[in-house]
Amino acid sequence: MSIKPVIYADRESKTLEFKSKLPEFSKLIKTCIAFANGSGGQILIGIEDETRKLIGVTDEDRDRLYDEFPNSLYDSVSPTLLPQVYEKRIEDQSILIIQIPPSPKKPYYLKSVGVPKGVYVRIGTSTRKASPDYIEDLVREGSRSSFDEEPIPKDMSVFSQGLLRQFYEKEVKVQRLLADKVIALSGVTRDSYSPTITGVLFFTNDPQTFLPEASVICTSFRGDSGREIIQTQELFGPIDRLAEESYSLVRAWLIRDYKLYGVRLQGKSPIPDEALREAIINALIHRKYTIPGAVKIALYESHLDILSPGCFPGLIDLENLGDGTTFLRNPHIARLAHRMGLVEKLGSGIRLIFDSCNKVGLKPPQYLEGGDTVKITFYFEHLKQVEQSEEKTILSLIKGQREVAVHEIMKYLKVSRNTATRKLNRLIKAKKLIRLGKGPSVRYRAKG
Repeated sequence: MSIKPVIYADRESKTLEFKSKLPEFSKLIKTCIAFANGSGGQILIGIEDETRKLIGVTDEDRDRLYDEFPNSLYDSVSPTLLPQVYEKRIEDQSILIIQIPPSPKKPYYLKSVGVPKGVYVRIGTSTRKASPDYIEDLVREGSRSSFDEEPIPKDMSVFSQGLLRQFYEKEVKVQRLLADKVIALSGVTRDSYSPTITGVLFFTNDPQTFLPEASVICTSFRGDSGREIIQTQELFGPIDRLAEESYSLVRAWLIRDYKLYGVRLQGKSPIPDEALREAIINALIHRKYTIPGAVKIALYESHLDILSPGCFPGLIDLENLGDGTTFLRNPHIARLAHRMGLVEKLGSGIRLIFDSCNKVGLKPPQYLEGGDTVKITFYFEHLKQVEQSEEKTILSLIKGQREVAVHEIMKYLKVSRNTATRKLNRLIKAKKLIRLGKGPSVRYRAKG
């Protein structure tokens, strides 16, 4: 069977998986459960994972998927999960698609082992068994509630009256606090209330007393390896104070390239202020507070990392970052932050980060979803420097192999087909490369 380039530009994600051939049903079922416990997804059979090349499917696999798989999934999963199975023709080959819709009755699990061992979730591009905390999140999602509105077993005395008055002014009324999910009925008596997670995070002076490690750890390292610490500081307090202090501290560490203006030395940050501020606030607002771990900010010689506990929630993944898609893990925290002026507009933060870096010519920040964390990396390198470095890498690779194909550049630089082709075309225009052949077999060679 011939192998042809696939027209799919997408990569595997939390909502998309490629299979070169039909695997065991047990593996497919686990992935279907993971998609159902997320925001749905597709399994594409007949496409190679790493290269995204079109393989196609056999008649035997087609018959098995249509005739046997829906019944196998129905018998194996609870609550009932009904997939859509269909075929798509690309050139002269066909691929099979299993579509799992967004599903409300979470958690879904394998009947044979039950909960918790039979619950699977999608972490980045991997299907994994859900942790107990993750299962609790799924139960809340299935019941249309969120962790940030849950009460804690304390009374109202934990609140700072100064912080409450600062925000609500003269409107510190029970009904208003209930509406904002700052407090909840405790169930002890009819008029008994308890602070919620949201209330504790905004209106107590020491949230970490009730939520372990609801803090930010800022560390500056020597070099780029993260082994030798220059300085470190852990910050505590309500969300707005944490955001302000973290931003001020890290920005002070970032300032470099000092120049004399009059009688004063002034420096500048390699990261736009608005991008740094937005990234820190995003980490505090959208993190997973069921994980007892601090937000971590790590400064290195060439880049800055901001690590937030919890993977992307719901519909958000690496493929749609910055397109305005909004899914709030902590809706009540996010809305209060918006009213406090910490967030300008819900759903616009990541776009602002990319746009502000692009405006000053910085290499785009990189988001990475790994385990149950999200990391954003700001590079201090400018795009012109990056492009020059990548061009040298391509030329060195071609010199070593004499000729290369687009997919080899994609894999080596870890970029999309469109990006790899654009870089190769730029080198052709600069008369450093020549193109050989046409269509799927095209290759590139150094000129001269």
